[in-house]
Amino acid sequence: MTTPNPFIRPYAPTDFSKGLHIFFTTLEPTLDFEPARTIGSYLWYKAYVLLTPSTCFILDDGTGRAVGYIIGTPDTTTFSQRWVSTFTPIVDPILVPPPNVASQDAAMEREDVRGFRKAVYAGECSMLQSSTPPIPDLLKQYPAHLHIDILPEYQGQGWGAKMMDIFLDCVKKAGARGVHLGMVRWNAGAKRFYERLGFQVVGEVLDGGVSGEVGVHGDAICLVKEL
Repeated sequence: MTTPNPFIRPYAPTDFSKGLHIFFTTLEPTLDFEPARTIGSYLWYKAYVLLTPSTCFILDDGTGRAVGYIIGTPDTTTFSQRWVSTFTPIVDPILVPPPNVASQDAAMEREDVRGFRKAVYAGECSMLQSSTPPIPDLLKQYPAHLHIDILPEYQGQGWGAKMMDIFLDCVKKAGARGVHLGMVRWNAGAKRFYERLGFQVVGEVLDGGVSGEVGVHGDAICLVKEL
């Protein structure tokens, strides 16, 4: 029997549930609790495949099963506007209570979770978009942003770089002249991966000087790349 060969293809609506499985499987451990898992799926997965599927790509295991994805948008500002007008109205208010609604669930009222709830309803989808103070010129310079996740058994085989090449070519053709992404500060392996692909920490203060560092906001760090 011939062993199936993985390949990269455009996202299809039939990939939704498998993509969601990838999201939950690869979720940052510090966020792997409810309700952060569910809210995070709205914030970092569902909005992208529903609003901008043409710039979402799947790593297929060769049998039709999604085992990785890269999702994003060529224009963060326009995407955020569409998020508020089109995606926010379909968010389940039971699973993701609006930020002005008090919950009896203590976990739902954690400061970080309340921030995620606010972001879901406000379309706050990137670090450059939500910098303090806002830096609109920086977002114009790096308008695209992305998320990439691959199941553990398919990592370390070069698929991440190949997926990145396809995505960056796609958003560049759509008019983006730069791209940015956010990642947790302590994931040194991911940072090395992005740096090998030409990303670097953005050289601007994003948190109003709270951290005393450039490119940092809370537990996250922002990387950028010119296209």
